[in-house]
Amino acid sequence: MLSTTAVTAVTVGALAACSGGTASQAAAPASTTTTSAASAASKSSSCTPGATPLTFWGWAPGYQQVVDEFNKTHPDICVTLEDNGAGVAEYTKLTAALHAGAGTPDVAEVEYLELPSLEIVNGLVNLVPYGADAYKSDIVPFAWGQVSQGSAVYSMPGDIGPMAFYYNTSLLSKYHITPPTTWAQFATDAAALHKADPSAYLANFDPVETQWLYALMQEAGVFPFKYSGGTNVTIDFTGSAQMAFANYWQSLISAGDINHTSDFSPIFWKNLDSGVDASWLNAAWSPADMAPNLSKTSGDWRAAALPQESASSDVAGSWGGSTFAVVKGTKYPKQAAEFAEWYGGSMASWKILSSPAAGAFPGYTPLLNSSSLTNATIPLSGTSKPNQVFSSTAAHVASIQWPPFMTEALTEGQSVFAGVLNGTETVPQAFQAYQSALVSYAQAQGFTVSQ
Repeated sequence: MLSTTAVTAVTVGALAACSGGTASQAAAPASTTTTSAASAASKSSSCTPGATPLTFWGWAPGYQQVVDEFNKTHPDICVTLEDNGAGVAEYTKLTAALHAGAGTPDVAEVEYLELPSLEIVNGLVNLVPYGADAYKSDIVPFAWGQVSQGSAVYSMPGDIGPMAFYYNTSLLSKYHITPPTTWAQFATDAAALHKADPSAYLANFDPVETQWLYALMQEAGVFPFKYSGGTNVTIDFTGSAQMAFANYWQSLISAGDINHTSDFSPIFWKNLDSGVDASWLNAAWSPADMAPNLSKTSGDWRAAALPQESASSDVAGSWGGSTFAVVKGTKYPKQAAEFAEWYGGSMASWKILSSPAAGAFPGYTPLLNSSSLTNATIPLSGTSKPNQVFSSTAAHVASIQWPPFMTEALTEGQSVFAGVLNGTETVPQAFQAYQSALVSYAQAQGFTVSQ
């Protein structure tokens, strides 16, 4: 069994990569670093006297508008939003409050990858007794699968980050390249483009952006974790399929056919806007990050499905996203569940969440599949409709389950994969080091690890 010290260690949250997209914009900013709360300032709407009071911890943009709408339409409940920082900042405070048995919120924004770390310490309320299963048909399957464990549902899905091949159509046309449909073709095209222009690359590869790497592994069918609750977990970065994945990307790096700089850095944006990088393998929320950073190429960007392992495959990965969980210890689980379920499972909520003010790309299928989202255009993509691709791929994201120690996995990944970017380590070598580090950590925390 895990010790109290161990479970406290594994539940100190993950690095933030909250993300989303909009009906009028393809994306919203993603946070890939931790942030500290300037203050845990509380905000609440004017509420009906005697209404049930709830506290909601969340950091994503636009949440106050959604809370205001809920309070206006649910006069018997009064929700107060508190910003305790994004990702790890919030999770650290939440973990401490759970450990102390005091000071927890009623509802918290929790990223998909962090849920198992809170489930394993019995920190979340099962929403099934409060009607959560009624929302299952309105949520994309892969998102519902990540909030579920056995017959329990521990959170309400929110935004998602289905991946696509987002490319500069003018640059690809210049080199007579069409979006590759297989990874074999991707490699061929990468070599051809770089040969035609040694200063240009088909794409960038940044494994230090570990959640991005996981999304690509998810799409490739080589996701390294298996976990279904309890203390048994599988960690596999060194299996034959995983090493083939690592060798594929290393071959492109070694040949000089693909770029490898830090995502979201000034040079990264410059490369996308100056014809150095012809595409970004990105999530549905990413174009909104691109828009303020790209000027010369605005209007040239188009979306296509990610390349596949074979021409007959049709799978995708997802990068980022948050959920709404009811925290154990709430005095009002019924009302908290009503709020969480409305937040992630109603059109009234999603009209605000998907607006430019919030920028969340929906896992809520009535909006995800609506013409208002799929027919939207953005200046970055000209007259094309990128959400048609992102919405379509969302239905084909492979099912996964995160292990309950993603804080350590993401933190360790930043140091392990740094050598790939600076050229002192290969991707296979990094996978081997990552495997060793995570197995040692998990075993030290009391997990039984299969490799």
